[in-house]
Amino acid sequence: MLENKKCLLTYGLTEEQNKELQSTGIKIEVINPLMVEMKISDIINGFKFETAGRMLSLEKVVLFNSFSDEDLHKMIKIVKAIAGAPILAVVTPTSEQWTFANLLEHLMEEREWYSKQGKGR
Repeated sequence: MLENKKCLLTYGLTEEQNKELQSTGIKIEVINPLMVEMKISDIINGFKFETAGRMLSLEKVVLFNSFSDEDLHKMIKIVKAIAGAPILAVVTPTSEQWTFANLLEHLMEEREWYSKQGKGR
């Protein structure tokens, strides 16, 4: 994960939800549908450019970058209170090299697998 770039990456949240999260003092990088083919690392670094990409499900997604375990637990509670039940994930050295579209596809498959296993509670 990109160290010292503590931020939340959000996708599918309303403008109001993003503003509420931003009011916590955490930097927010909003991923819009035209950015889904960008690498996570580029988004974290503040690049914003439109890519030709596929249509994605309008899932709500929140990615955490460079959070300590303690801060992560606090922010998860805040995110759930503001945005309901989005897909939550931590950016890893592997996932930061993926495009957002590929990461979302993987996270949705993982959620489905856990749901089928009866562990999606």
